[in-house]
Amino acid sequence: MKELLERERELAVVEDLLGRHSGALAIEAGIGVGKTLLIQAACRRAQELGYEVLSARGSEFEADFVFGVVRQLFERRLADAGADERASLLVGPAAAAARLLLGKSVEAEDTSFANLHGLYWLAANLSAARPLLLAIDDAHWADEPSLRWLTYLARRLDGLNLVLLVAFRPGDPAFANATLLALRAEAPTTLRPALLSENAVGTLVRATLDSRSNDELCKAVWTASGGNPLYVTELLRAPDLKDQHAAEIDPAELLVGGLEGIGRRVIARVRRVDPAALRLAQALAVLGDGCELRHAVATAGLQMTDATGLATALVRLEVLADDDPPRFIHPVIRDALEMSLGRDARDAAHRSVARLLHAERASVRQIAAHLAFVRPAGDDWVLARLDEAAQEAIENGAPKVAADLLSRALAEPPPASQRITLLRRTAHAEVSAGRETALVHMEEALRLSTDPKERAEIALEVAEAYAELFRWVDAVDVIERGLAELGDADQALAGRLEGELVICGLHDARRASRVKPVLERYGASSSAATHVEALAARGMAMVLAGRAAEEAAIPLQSALSRAATQIENWDTRAALLWSLVTAERFQTVETALELMVAEAQHTGSARGFVAVYSTLALLKLRLGALAEADAAARVALQVLRESDFRPGLAFAATVLADVAVEAGELAEAEALLSLLPQQGWPAGVGTVLIPAARARLRLAQGLLTEALADFQACAAMFSPEVWGTEIRDVGYLHARAGAAQALLRLGERERARDRQRPSSLT
Repeated sequence: MKELLERERELAVVEDLLGRHSGALAIEAGIGVGKTLLIQAACRRAQELGYEVLSARGSEFEADFVFGVVRQLFERRLADAGADERASLLVGPAAAAARLLLGKSVEAEDTSFANLHGLYWLAANLSAARPLLLAIDDAHWADEPSLRWLTYLARRLDGLNLVLLVAFRPGDPAFANATLLALRAEAPTTLRPALLSENAVGTLVRATLDSRSNDELCKAVWTASGGNPLYVTELLRAPDLKDQHAAEIDPAELLVGGLEGIGRRVIARVRRVDPAALRLAQALAVLGDGCELRHAVATAGLQMTDATGLATALVRLEVLADDDPPRFIHPVIRDALEMSLGRDARDAAHRSVARLLHAERASVRQIAAHLAFVRPAGDDWVLARLDEAAQEAIENGAPKVAADLLSRALAEPPPASQRITLLRRTAHAEVSAGRETALVHMEEALRLSTDPKERAEIALEVAEAYAELFRWVDAVDVIERGLAELGDADQALAGRLEGELVICGLHDARRASRVKPVLERYGASSSAATHVEALAARGMAMVLAGRAAEEAAIPLQSALSRAATQIENWDTRAALLWSLVTAERFQTVETALELMVAEAQHTGSARGFVAVYSTLALLKLRLGALAEADAAARVALQVLRESDFRPGLAFAATVLADVAVEAGELAEAEALLSLLPQQGWPAGVGTVLIPAARARLRLAQGLLTEALADFQACAAMFSPEVWGTEIRDVGYLHARAGAAQALLRLGERERARDRQRPSSLT
């Protein structure tokens, strides 16, 4: 095939993979280099070999569709299946995918993890009948939930009769997505097709132009295109190239305008066929790949009888790769046609499409995808549709998508009476997605509110947002202002604010002194002492003060029993769990984590992932399960690094460093600790982990003096003088035991013995 010149190696890799019936393959290529043609060739070959082939294509336009790529893969396949086959495909765990793909309720708990697991089993059931190829093009534009599922699937291909083929464009900004990078890492082989050689371009020129070609023309086309197959193809379509003598051709002018030049050529080519063809092509570009032709007909103001012929003509012109459903031959072509509409015309087209889809009861995600691109105009109908799509995204565990949609809704803007509510909802989604922009929206809501009780409620939400971003000093300051304004107006709300104050204050020595008066009030008031936040705060304070584990565990376990229903923010849950690990209530934590991991996966909360996986890592480290500790901590570290949670890096990186030290991988431990600040730490429960982990590494390296200095730094940071409240390291840092080991190895036995006494920490 002429379009697959110099792709023998790539096709051989595909052939080998299809012959093995299992595995994953990645294709990376820039615009026009030919990744789509490779995927199409792989799909054709798979069909020849008896595979069932399901394909999808990411789109920048549809990147906010929750499970959009997954739906492309499976929705039509399930809809076309008979009732008996559909029932067999959705049997067992796969039933959880029914609501997602068919809009049906299911008995299984509707969680994000259930979706991932259910989709996995749907793919497994499909592959049981005959080999299955899942081919995804332009995965750099795929939606986040679909990427999560593809990564989940790629890690579990062993034993399945399934081949996964995923193509990316590495130069695109979307390629930096951490989930996409994780998916790429799961593919054992990555193909990177090269640009065509001068000989290959010459072959294409001669095959297209026959006797009109010569060596000079072939060289000119190769020079102008740089060997990019898309550029070569577009150049060979140009009528001026066919009419000119080779000697008259200037290679520098052949491809003037690059991609824009290609777009202009495509538009001119379509317009020459029929002005109505251009209107149809533009409407299809607005609607995107895989749309209904009738929707494009309505948008373009055409008749269906005319449109079918025009769509066929667009396929013949190689603008569309197919017309049922309509699909562009390349995203560059679709983009060029959409951009050929003026800004006002594009805006009107997207609004028109959104209303058309809404009238036909299309999914809210499809409607919102169009509205996200229109200019804000204070339209209540647009606000309602964006809100519906955001709610669906939240329910499907996609807080990033929800945050984007709600931010767009804020720009509409909403009526003044709705703005505070929308700001709070947007901020909640942003916190869940790990974005600092939540603070801007929360603070604006606080400024706009005039009702004292509402202001106190918002102040609590602002504080929780600060806490979830590991900014506990700011959280305490906001709470104190909220308490001052609230006064005696609402004792229950004041109790929640005080509970959050204690928990946040106990994280950072700069505000720890504010904790003691509240704890004393807890001791004097039996009703306040039973409040869930108060129980968590009391237990955490007792652990940090070095009280007996049996005593500290009582309020902690009581708080934990209510955590699922009464503690919404993940920062408080993390403090509760870490305190219980320190109190060596390992089985209690392990049992609680089973439910909390499922909840974090259900909500897609980035902070939830950090809380549960960092705790799971610490728990497994304490139990000596190093491989499990490493795996859990790496999940937490990845989420911390790709979000605005970097101040909390120590909670994952130090666990990973300790695992590496235990495994004898000292260079790896050094690299992990280099991610963290090396000095100038403010005293806090997170920052104190850094010198403690570094001291253990230095001990393993035999750098005893340096290890002792770091253990002493821990003691200095974790002292009552610095914190202004009772505090002692009993099972949290193990700094005293570490310092004793260093002293013993330095030959200072008496000092080592002294270090083992509780008072020696200070």
